[in-house]
Amino acid sequence: MSVLSDRRLLDHLFARWGPVVHVRDARAAGLPAGVLVRAVDRADLIRLGKAAFARASDWAAGGERDRFRLRALAFGLGLGGDAHLTGPAAALLLGLPLVDDPSGLPVAIRPGNAHIGHDRTPYGRVRHGYLPPVCRTERHRVPVVSPAFCAVDIARHLGARDGLVVADAVLHSGVDRRAITTIAANMLAYPGIAMVAWVAEHADRRAESPLESLCRYAFLAAGARPPLSNVWIGAGSRWFRVDHLLPDEAVVLEGDGAVKYRDRPDADAIVRDEKERERLIRGLGYGLVRYTWTDAVARPGRLLHRVREATRMRAPGPVPTGWRLDPPWGGAGVQDAAR
Repeated sequence: MSVLSDRRLLDHLFARWGPVVHVRDARAAGLPAGVLVRAVDRADLIRLGKAAFARASDWAAGGERDRFRLRALAFGLGLGGDAHLTGPAAALLLGLPLVDDPSGLPVAIRPGNAHIGHDRTPYGRVRHGYLPPVCRTERHRVPVVSPAFCAVDIARHLGARDGLVVADAVLHSGVDRRAITTIAANMLAYPGIAMVAWVAEHADRRAESPLESLCRYAFLAAGARPPLSNVWIGAGSRWFRVDHLLPDEAVVLEGDGAVKYRDRPDADAIVRDEKERERLIRGLGYGLVRYTWTDAVARPGRLLHRVREATRMRAPGPVPTGWRLDPPWGGAGVQDAAR
């Protein structure tokens, strides 16, 4: 069989099954495994699992997260029995945010005695522990833990900051907080479970991005009350939805994402609108603090200092109350928002 023929067959295979294919996918399509082996020898494919392959071009073009996701898919496609991907591998396949690029190998969990040792391979490892049927699902043909279980696992192994970012996203997706607390209640003897309780208590379904969650964490880690997330502020006939509000201090916080203006033809208009919006918000008597990813992750103390400064420098006068959590066309008002 010619190289050109092999490549056409592989094009069809990857078009059908996605960025990672397994030997059984080739067999199901009537292709001999030799097609995959020859492609590895030609450096068209790379082997990411015992019998799982990805395109070398996809691997070369990907960043750390992209490559970890490919490894997770490859490891997951080779899992047997009732093992399910968990931790960062599950987060990537579930579309949940991670603060840092994942490191090490993908990890899966299999129901069983947590004191049983890990099963290790060059492509990942499988540990044993609590994993009820309700916490098992599938993404991209791969068995993964549920979003709630993933939040528990991230909090246990990566800590409060990373756990809060994932838990916020899980609640925002519509998962009930009790899904997290119920899992934790069945894992009271597990290391790190106290961190899960903290995360479950402080997670906020109103947070809509990792940056917003990290801002909230800066306050929580300092023992301060976190700001409200995604609040509507009225300015005459206009309403603005701000990222955060400290209602007692009358300080608005706005996160500046890394891609906010990148390669946008309307960037100048966005900046003009943003400055006008800021002028109106300050005119209502609010202080305003803008923060970046670096501020929230690497300089949380500086972020809190700027909030204190904004509180002191706010225009004199009573604390404004023209804000609400629900959209202005909704039926509830500030009284409901403050509950």
